[in-house]
Amino acid sequence: MKPLYFIIASSVALFTACTTKNKPIPIIVLPNIIEETSGLAEFGNNFLSHNDSGGSASLYEFNDYGILVGEHPIIGAVNRDWEDLAQDENYFYIADIGNNSGKRQDLTVYKTTKDFELKDSIKIKYQKQKSFKKNKKTKYNAETLIVVGDSLVLFSKNMKSMNTHLYVFPKEGGSYSLSSRKKIKLNTLITGGDYNQETQRLVLTGYHPDSSNYLFKAEKFKLENLDSIEFNRYLLPFKHAQVEAVKIKKNKEVWISSEGEGNSIPFLYRVNFNLLKVN
Repeated sequence: MKPLYFIIASSVALFTACTTKNKPIPIIVLPNIIEETSGLAEFGNNFLSHNDSGGSASLYEFNDYGILVGEHPIIGAVNRDWEDLAQDENYFYIADIGNNSGKRQDLTVYKTTKDFELKDSIKIKYQKQKSFKKNKKTKYNAETLIVVGDSLVLFSKNMKSMNTHLYVFPKEGGSYSLSSRKKIKLNTLITGGDYNQETQRLVLTGYHPDSSNYLFKAEKFKLENLDSIEFNRYLLPFKHAQVEAVKIKKNKEVWISSEGEGNSIPFLYRVNFNLLKVN
């Protein structure tokens, strides 16, 4: 089967995706079963993703042509609002941390084996959150989880200030009260992230209310040197998209995925930094 590269005229109309040479960007259409793709992980030569907001408690496996090859239910887990998927050598970490209205008191990270068996549940709460009344501009919301060494790192999505707060907690089962380790001024709503332990590269995705999508890159990222972190911000060449996940593969390639929103479609895209505009 030929790769499902969506380069036909409708893709240009939907995404306004052009390189500096004014050529259409090749994107890979994802199956509609994961139209709310919100996290990415690497699984052998394939990808894993999941839906958010009450979808099935499953991880969906597909190849880099966008062809679905498997569904892996996580028995014992509930998908209240799965927003990201992190991994280390032995485990996946499914971030059920979406809290758009600020009301949730059951934020959970599910820890599973590479055979998709539920190993543990990690319960988290924000130390400074005292009210759980509906608040659409809550600062106690997050869609991004990464693994850094022995820790999990969460980046918040703050609808009010457009800053992100960084929280650090253990990878082991338990209940943790989180306090902000660092506030980072990005003027963007952060929706996804990944970290490569070998290269110490951190990448984040996010969007602005004007519908612009961005990719952030920081080199030599270390938790002990947060005051020296510097990001390059790249404008992603998509309109009418909602980029919510990013993955640095073992071969160092960076891939992103976007939800199917409105007239858009869920898609996968391999990043070439040389073709992106520094913004």
